[in-house]
Amino acid sequence: MSMDGLAYFDTHCHLGFCEDATQAARALAAAGVGAFSNTVTPAEFAEQQAVLADAVNVRVGAGLHPWWVGEYDVAANWDRLYSLVARNRFIGEVGLDLSPRRADTREAQLDALACVAHACARTGRKVLSVHAVRAVDQVLDVLEHASVFGGLTGNACIIHWFSGTSDQLTRARRVGCYFSVNPRMLDSKRGRAYAQAIPADRLLLETDEPASEGAPWSAARVRGSLEETLTQLAALRGDDPAQLREQIAQTSRTLLQQ
Repeated sequence: MSMDGLAYFDTHCHLGFCEDATQAARALAAAGVGAFSNTVTPAEFAEQQAVLADAVNVRVGAGLHPWWVGEYDVAANWDRLYSLVARNRFIGEVGLDLSPRRADTREAQLDALACVAHACARTGRKVLSVHAVRAVDQVLDVLEHASVFGGLTGNACIIHWFSGTSDQLTRARRVGCYFSVNPRMLDSKRGRAYAQAIPADRLLLETDEPASEGAPWSAARVRGSLEETLTQLAALRGDDPAQLREQIAQTSRTLLQQ
């Protein structure tokens, strides 16, 4: 099955947290779902890239999640991280988490994102899934400073589960970001308002599941979650559900093409 035959796309998930990622990918394909599976460390990426090499409905992102930065010596591994990003088209999960409980790794997070951003700017054609918690402006500052946004480099930045301010949403929209929406984002009044403000051609669906190793997961649950999110989005926006589904699916296919 190619990406063209899929009805829904989970553009931010973690199949590496499943007990059997290969079987999970097959189950998603049978359910008509494509996926952008994010990894949290370069070591996990190497493992998942091999495990999912034959999964035509899945793209695996090379990641260094801000929660795991403390376990990775960015200064000592700068060249290795740069090379990893430069060699691969799909990058994620990367970004910043500047909430108080992550304050001790702030500088390491900034260094890691700067490395990723410079590799993307230099090589181009990347699709990034970005974590930005209390850090939307800082993420955009780093990416823009490295010229990630712009016609010459042609990278695509997906902000996953946007939780910033309305001003930050406006800024992210202006620089051309995409936004992946999950059910938890729509649980809040602010999240629902943001979902209405995102242009239809920048809107994507996600589950961010499994949330951790061993967490409950099934392809049927993923498909149901994506369908329910789409239904809620269409109602909030006053859009025709079938038209919005096809718009989002087409945007996803375009981003996830090899």
